[in-house]
Amino acid sequence: MSAGDLGAVVAGLLMLLGALFFLVTALGMLRSRDAISRVNNLSPATGAGLPLVIIGAAVHDLSAGDLTVLDGVKAALAVGAALVVSSVASNMLGRAAYRSQTELDPRTVGNALEPFEELEGHEHEE
Repeated sequence: MSAGDLGAVVAGLLMLLGALFFLVTALGMLRSRDAISRVNNLSPATGAGLPLVIIGAAVHDLSAGDLTVLDGVKAALAVGAALVVSSVASNMLGRAAYRSQTELDPRTVGNALEPFEELEGHEHEE
């Protein structure tokens, strides 16, 4: 087995593993019954699935001899940006779901800090 073939196999495995994270996320989304749980279920796809697919594509290009330094930098920036953007987006989606005050599934643990928060957005006066 040549280095190119080994690289293609590794790239394929990385992409399949990333796709598996997306599948698990999709199944979790179907099983979730409230918005906060659905936002929480996005983590495997955005935190692990997408970076694995991007890295798998970069490994494939490397094994084929098509990866340039610029492409490697783009892949690294894409992985970093995906991790940062997904964490900020998950935080904002979770906050919006909580502030909408829709009914939570009984299996979802409520907010333990609720007595200390104001949902109206008023500043605390000191």
